[in-house]
Amino acid sequence: MPAARKLTSQLAVVTIGLTVIAALWFWGIAPTPVAAIPHVISQPHPYDPDWPEIYLILSQKCSGCHRPDSKRVDLSSYEALLAGKAGKDPLIVPGDPDKSALFLYVEWDEHAKPLSGVSRTPEMPPNKLEWLSPGQLETMKRWITNGALEYCLPENCNIAPLTEMEFPSAKQCQACHPKQYDEWSRSMHAYAQHSPVFEAFNLTLMERTNGTQGTFCTRCHTPVGTALGENGNRRNIHRSRISMEGVTCVTCHRRNAKHYKSSGRVGIEPGKMLDTCMYGPFDDASASQAMGAHPSAGQEYLKSSQFCGECHDVTNPQGVRLEEAFSEWQNSPAAKQGITCQQCHMGPVQGVPFKDCERPLGRAAVVPGVPEDQLPLRRLSDHTFAGPDYSLLPDTEFPQRLDWMYEVDYRDFDSLTPYQKETLTELRKQNRYHLRLAAEKRYEVLSQAADLHVQAPEVARPGQKVQVNVEVESLMSGHSFPTGFTAERQAWVSTIVRDQQGRVVFKSGDLDENGDLRDDHSHAVLAGQVPYDQYLLNFQNKFVALTSEGTDRTVILSVNRNLSPLSFVRPATGVSASFGRPETFRIAKGSLAPLSKQRQSYPVRLPNEPGTYHVTVRLNFRHLPPTLLDRIGTPHLKHLLEVVVLREWCGTIEVAP
Repeated sequence: MPAARKLTSQLAVVTIGLTVIAALWFWGIAPTPVAAIPHVISQPHPYDPDWPEIYLILSQKCSGCHRPDSKRVDLSSYEALLAGKAGKDPLIVPGDPDKSALFLYVEWDEHAKPLSGVSRTPEMPPNKLEWLSPGQLETMKRWITNGALEYCLPENCNIAPLTEMEFPSAKQCQACHPKQYDEWSRSMHAYAQHSPVFEAFNLTLMERTNGTQGTFCTRCHTPVGTALGENGNRRNIHRSRISMEGVTCVTCHRRNAKHYKSSGRVGIEPGKMLDTCMYGPFDDASASQAMGAHPSAGQEYLKSSQFCGECHDVTNPQGVRLEEAFSEWQNSPAAKQGITCQQCHMGPVQGVPFKDCERPLGRAAVVPGVPEDQLPLRRLSDHTFAGPDYSLLPDTEFPQRLDWMYEVDYRDFDSLTPYQKETLTELRKQNRYHLRLAAEKRYEVLSQAADLHVQAPEVARPGQKVQVNVEVESLMSGHSFPTGFTAERQAWVSTIVRDQQGRVVFKSGDLDENGDLRDDHSHAVLAGQVPYDQYLLNFQNKFVALTSEGTDRTVILSVNRNLSPLSFVRPATGVSASFGRPETFRIAKGSLAPLSKQRQSYPVRLPNEPGTYHVTVRLNFRHLPPTLLDRIGTPHLKHLLEVVVLREWCGTIEVAP
């Protein structure tokens, strides 16, 4: 039947039906009422929206000591919390916070009001920096007043929602693993989503790809946030706390399978701390359950380079190889020698390979209430994961923040309470200490990267043209120098020759007024304000895009807008894997291969004046170029960029009459 005729027929049937019903109502003959299907969730539903916050407070501040099978009352679950007692007093009296021992233990008066009847210091937690904030106290009081209910599903529903409670925070791990937590907290894994440069870079690419890149970037920088459904456009201020932990503990220690994937497409097993297994490098880890700790098991895959490669090889859907750290390792001398990523980046000296048997002995865990001699000695790993990046945030933001800082504008120091001033000052001291340790490890790994060899004449004649020969030698056997997202990394040689008065006779590798190298990414060079540096030795990789005229040009961002002003991330139409790139876009690699050398000769025309000429040659490294920060809208961060001098050579040329 034609669609139009079918629709007309259906309308006729509906019209007749409505007429019959109206007639029945008119004559008083009502149709039999039909009962609606009952709602899946009936009111009052046993769910309190404050419970997730209460659970996170207890798990991060209390359950490290108050765990099952310990001498202290168990606070690790809702059931244990409601059944628990402090002496003869119940921990929770639903509906009455003033009779609930738990609330009385944590309650305190931040403003120290006279005759308030509330203690100026709480009984718990013992650490002053961890005392509950006014907002957290209000949440706990409201939760108890409303009946102290848990999130609970109806009986006919067995699909539990995935919430922040299903991914333990690193702060929950801190209670038993303080060493590992301290190292991780100042690492770039912890900084991954905090980075203001990454956030701006990701949002810029989202705009340039019309949102079609989705969570391609954020699924590496916040795997848990991605698992919780946070999209790629979400700003950091709207993300969950666990999302802002970046590559947190469960990202690595809750992966129960070998994925053999790239671009961060990994699965994290959800579950509360004591319900789901944590995987580590030790085969005899299962004994931890006898101490009331989480289930654990050994997994050899955790110690393989492939494990790291799942996030440290990145190829976009169009086939552009954005990061090749793992691929470089696979083809490196280190791989042939059996040296893994973890041996260099988790050992006592960053950048130097250490076998497991060469690592320091110690306790991998410090379980409260358990004698130290009952815990096995382990070969300990360093969780700093030092690399070229560092925090560009204020020392009030990273590595740690205090809970009350999410509720108060801490920048107005004069308006803070004495407690807030004291703890903020202590926090800044601690953060500066951890940032200094992180910087030391960063310099340590960079110092192992490459060496510099220089040959220059000691004497010359006035007006003579001499050669300064420079050779850069890679000391790394595991990957190229630099590696990672190498279109952002700059490693270059600067050669400066000055006369006795300090005037520059020759220069290469110097910076323009914006701090950029004098290459095709310098605005000053493109504007004709400074000359192009034709002798520049720069090991930076660069994106090369095909233009509408059929020519190539290097670009700063990994989106080709030279062919189409509206870019969409679509799967490659050709076999881009065969070429390692799509037809219209590629990376031109300038990085130094493992253990290889590269030479550059600098022709220096000496003036006709006799004297002593000073030659300074440096091998420099910078993790981000200023022009990138201009392009992504963060020029205010340029003054924080640091040029690290990896090697320096100084010499003189005596010019005799």
